[in-house]
Amino acid sequence: MRRAWVGVWYRLLFARLSGQAEITQRNVRAVFGDLSAVRRWRLLGRIKRAQGQFFGEVLNFERVLELCPPPVIEGAGREAFFAAVEAKRPVILLTGHIGNYALGLHFLKQQGIDAGFLYRTRGNILLDSRFDEMLRLTGQRGFKIGHRSQGGYEGKLKDFIEFLGEGHVTVMLGDHRDRTGEKIRFLGRRAPTSLPPAKLARAHDALLIPCFVLRARGLQFRAVLDAPIPHKGSLRAMMRVFNDRMTEIIHDDPRQWSWTIRRW
Repeated sequence: MRRAWVGVWYRLLFARLSGQAEITQRNVRAVFGDLSAVRRWRLLGRIKRAQGQFFGEVLNFERVLELCPPPVIEGAGREAFFAAVEAKRPVILLTGHIGNYALGLHFLKQQGIDAGFLYRTRGNILLDSRFDEMLRLTGQRGFKIGHRSQGGYEGKLKDFIEFLGEGHVTVMLGDHRDRTGEKIRFLGRRAPTSLPPAKLARAHDALLIPCFVLRARGLQFRAVLDAPIPHKGSLRAMMRVFNDRMTEIIHDDPRQWSWTIRRW
């Protein structure tokens, strides 16, 4: 019930006042411009409801952790992932703003796996403090960085790299808009994409596994571990594999992705 009420509040008030509704509409129009106005309007409604659910889970995270059942863990990379954990080989789980990636950290803890999460400050005190609290509740280690111009950026990034190099599991988001990144096709348009996940995977001989916690019904989720991305070709080619996989998931179910991101 709490999640439902937050979802209504989000759609009717917060999304509009924060500008997220406008960003979502613009992104959906750019990607699904071939749909009729009516079909696009219906799609927007489904997307906004899913975004409201996510905010409801964020604001009621303690209760969500109590009620959320363990997910089904599937995908071609499942065996390779657990074998790497057993061998203490570094692993980078590369995910995006899709489903509920924060719950993925909780699910790892349920498997007895300690992980480190590299994430960026949102520049909003309330949201930042809430996300920090969510990370604390999962029992996982967070490495929060801000913009390069902010203090502590290099030090915290170095700590994260050392954590990875020690043979731990790490989680990174791969769908940020990186203005200094390579322009790689995503959802049919060239999007500035960060290359460090691929670079770190090569430097530390770490498995680079696209990983997604996808929303099913209610508080049920699926954890999908794709086959590890091979360390061959260019860094750009490695990240192209990830972008293509994200595109496939979003086209299959557009509600899974957060359309509030200024991706292009």
